[in-house]
Amino acid sequence: MLRIGKYEIGSGKPVFIVAEAGINHNGDLQIAKQLIKDAAECGANAVKFQTFFPDEEFSAKIDPKLFEQLKSWSFTKKNDNVELKNYAKKNNIEFFSTPVGRRSVKLLHNLGVKCIKIASGSLTNFILLKSVAKLRLPVIISTGLSTISEIAAATEIMHKENCPFSLLHCNSSYPSPIEDANLLTIPFLQKMFNVPIGYSDHTIGNEACIAAVSLGACIIEKHFTLDKNMEGPDQKLSSDPIEFRDLVSKIRTVEKALGTHRIGPTKSEKKFINFMRYGIGSTKNIRAGTKLTKNMLTTFRPAGISIQSFDNIIGLKIQKSVEKGTPITWDMF
Repeated sequence: MLRIGKYEIGSGKPVFIVAEAGINHNGDLQIAKQLIKDAAECGANAVKFQTFFPDEEFSAKIDPKLFEQLKSWSFTKKNDNVELKNYAKKNNIEFFSTPVGRRSVKLLHNLGVKCIKIASGSLTNFILLKSVAKLRLPVIISTGLSTISEIAAATEIMHKENCPFSLLHCNSSYPSPIEDANLLTIPFLQKMFNVPIGYSDHTIGNEACIAAVSLGACIIEKHFTLDKNMEGPDQKLSSDPIEFRDLVSKIRTVEKALGTHRIGPTKSEKKFINFMRYGIGSTKNIRAGTKLTKNMLTTFRPAGISIQSFDNIIGLKIQKSVEKGTPITWDMF
């Protein structure tokens, strides 16, 4: 079981739904705040951003243009992050983020976040993983691009530091082809690692997320945008507020449908039992004092005496007359 703020995450608990705002704010604090507000109104439990200093992410020497672009997409000032975190609290939604290096980890830790997300691309970054694990905050680790041995190595770091964590199955292509979703990995990872398993989705549409919940995913992360037509690399594959609200609604419906392990008739079934089940009835008129024989009896519904007692009543004497087509009941003997 994992706890993030007021939420318990794991088998039997409501799905923890994360709106991945990422860098869809394009460096605009007001857009970031609107993403928080809309995510909360859609019913998300948490909103997640990406926190980075550009030189932790890419080299200015290799791609100066991209490096400059990253500067415009990043919130590195503590005051900006404090404002976003406080705004999330005001809107009753959990706020956390994905760091990419030690400085961004330190920024988030000083901010007092209740969870840290590790992106798929950082799963093999053991320097980052160790610095995060030492904080012993709840950690959510995406597993796109990885092999089982790489996932196992990452989980070993978490266990060594006694750091609570969960894993997200993920296919890291943008957008992801539906045939590469491989959602059966979810129960496989659960069996392999025995920690809460979720799903980070990059497909178009909500179908993969709904299927993931039915396979046991206890966290769903989906990219979130105000408008797919906004500038930015993730806008097109993100869900807008209409789609995200629909996703949340359908996940909550699927949760109800999954219910619990069946151990008997449900409350709604009980009123139908007598009508739906077959019992013992008469095939002919039977006079009082007659001993029953098999050819006097048949089965139909609504139920009389249970079919399980068919052989037990053969040879018993009927105490009152019975018309053909009448259910046989115990008070007739």
